[in-house]
Amino acid sequence: MPAGPILPPPAPSGVSPLVAGLSFIIEYEDAAGRSRLRPVTVWSVRTGADGVPRLIVRSHDSKTSHDDGALRSFRLDRIKAVADLDGVVQEPLADFFRDALGLVWPVPGQKPADPKRDADRWAVIRKVTRDGGLTLLAAMAAADSDVSAEEIQVMLDHATRSCAAEGIALGDGEQARLRRSIARMRPTPEATAKAVAALAAEHRSTIEAVLAACLAVADADGFRHHREMTLLNSFSFNLTGKRLFDSA
Repeated sequence: MPAGPILPPPAPSGVSPLVAGLSFIIEYEDAAGRSRLRPVTVWSVRTGADGVPRLIVRSHDSKTSHDDGALRSFRLDRIKAVADLDGVVQEPLADFFRDALGLVWPVPGQKPADPKRDADRWAVIRKVTRDGGLTLLAAMAAADSDVSAEEIQVMLDHATRSCAAEGIALGDGEQARLRRSIARMRPTPEATAKAVAALAAEHRSTIEAVLAACLAVADADGFRHHREMTLLNSFSFNLTGKRLFDSA
């Protein structure tokens, strides 16, 4: 069993005192495949939207002394080994998770998560949404310098439809990740021009769907800003040879 806690925190509300304060060393593999030994003290246990439990811990990593004691989140599926503070390896891992933390992992019959597969899927989602005109919608939203929650929702809905058209059904976690990504998008004029040129090669119906979504972005906050209308007219002229509005 793990040795005594390092700087034990008070047990957070709803977390068993048998879990909060436990200290041990984990071998953790990050998303890039790099492994590192990390001494940690458990703060709480949570389950992510993808169903994978996370240990919320205070990390005592001498290589990151400036973060010593900071709360960190570690996915159970990336913990490759656990040892107590005397260096005794706790095996098998599933027994340690169950006996020390009260967690059943991996879940029987559940296919283990594959970080590389997840990264590849996210890369596909990003490409599909951008090929579907998301960059143009983001440029529209940013045209008046105020990207609203309503505009983000319109962009998310359009991106979801783009994925569905390619046979990609987004899970709740992917929807949330995509929403965060969209909220950060501020395309440069160069990136926007490149996206327009790429879209010009698509079928007419795809172009019309993107222009309609751009108009929906402009209308999302209840006010068509003149910079939005100017930009939309520019998109339409470059894609169809026609402006949508006589004046903007």
